[in-house]
Amino acid sequence: MSRKLVIILVLIFTLPMVGINSNPIIGNASAADSCSGDIEPILWNQTVGRSALVPHYNYYSGYFGFGDYYEDDKGGKGRDHETNNDWFFEETREKTELNPEEEWMYTSWDRDSRLQTLTSNHHSTMLVGNDSIGALRVNLSEQHRTTICITVQALNETNDDYSVDVYLMTTSEYQRYTELYYSSHSDQSFYGDVSEALSEISPEWRSLDFTGWRSYRDAHQYESVNEINFALNLDGPESYTPLFGSERWQDFYIVIDTWDNNHDNDAPAPGVVTAADVTIITTERSFILPNYTVAIIFLMMIIGMVILPFVLNARYMKAGLDVSNSTSEPGLIPSLEVAAELPEHSQEGNSLEKNYPDVLEKNIGD
Repeated sequence: MSRKLVIILVLIFTLPMVGINSNPIIGNASAADSCSGDIEPILWNQTVGRSALVPHYNYYSGYFGFGDYYEDDKGGKGRDHETNNDWFFEETREKTELNPEEEWMYTSWDRDSRLQTLTSNHHSTMLVGNDSIGALRVNLSEQHRTTICITVQALNETNDDYSVDVYLMTTSEYQRYTELYYSSHSDQSFYGDVSEALSEISPEWRSLDFTGWRSYRDAHQYESVNEINFALNLDGPESYTPLFGSERWQDFYIVIDTWDNNHDNDAPAPGVVTAADVTIITTERSFILPNYTVAIIFLMMIIGMVILPFVLNARYMKAGLDVSNSTSEPGLIPSLEVAAELPEHSQEGNSLEKNYPDVLEKNIGD
């Protein structure tokens, strides 16, 4: 095997382990260079959607308990709505000055509306209340490189230790995230307690954790930060097809988290209103490799790894059998029936014996 081929194979297998793209300094610097551009106004619920999760409103209120049944006048069974059973109904929490979100953000915003593919630059300032979630919903394009730049600060206050959590999630990931949020803010649910107990589960087992939630690619989670820039390139349209049903498209949620969730290293609730400046910059990609090129490259690598031992073995078996550089021709092994082949000096000795037999006999006699 040539030295160049060995060097190439070593680089192929070692570069992914070095993790150049995961370096936060390099990643943030490259993203920061793209945090400027021609900003266009947002068409709400057309190009960008806005949603929120707040502690004084629980979407799943009434679903975490079991409640009591009663016999009505007609002999049927129904829920005891009038008795305000504590196991089924929860008292509505009052909205405080630390929750500036408008009501439509957490009650009547359209979760199922399809957004336009994001191909323009936008900027928005979100006010996120304490112990709350602020999210921007977008439909990212696989034809564009998307850079997201976020800067947060406490509204009308100065706090050097101020920080929040930033996550990027798909629709299905955000749904599991909201379920945990609502459950954790319910007095009757055990779901939040179980998730806290399983918070230290290792990453390779998170997909089997029914209480777990993950960020996009299990990588876009930035906890205890006050400024973050990151870029994203999609391999293709983000969608999946369940075992039963039609294809489902996934939007993306840029999440500003001021809630003390079940992650161990996340930021606690700051106790103030957060002002988050979010800038989204899209850049058209000039060259995009199709998805199947990754499979082809790995297939070629696997085939090469399978063939390589046979090539090395064949070269090993042929080693030493090459007679092109040999100075003497192979001969027969001497035996009683086959006379030995004498070298040239031996042939010269035979000629001396023929020409001077007397001299040789005298020397032998002496």
